[in-house]
Amino acid sequence: MDLHRFWDGVITSSQNLTRLRNDATALRSRQEFQRSQLTEVINTEFESWGKESFEIATKIAYRDGGRIGTPKTRAMDCTMVAAAPVLPVGYVVSAARIADRRIILAGYRFVDLLKRVIQ
Repeated sequence: MDLHRFWDGVITSSQNLTRLRNDATALRSRQEFQRSQLTEVINTEFESWGKESFEIATKIAYRDGGRIGTPKTRAMDCTMVAAAPVLPVGYVVSAARIADRRIILAGYRFVDLLKRVIQ
């Protein structure tokens, strides 16, 4: 599995709508995900949101340039990717924490955007 697909699956690993709804409800009820705890929510610039995600991708997902599954001879063709090592210990747990925070943050930002558009 490629790393991009792995990260996508951390957020939506199920197609069961009941499970997804229950997971969303559980995330929203966590203290660390209350609006007041998410300092990034005050940032309303789309470009900044992209930069946040890019920083997470480069520093954490792709391990500061020590990418998992780096293409052989720097070729960008996915068929040329070297065999990827097993994910390091703690990587999956860290990914889940980050993904949970980003999905909750996206929800708050989406609501704020809708409020601005409607008003």
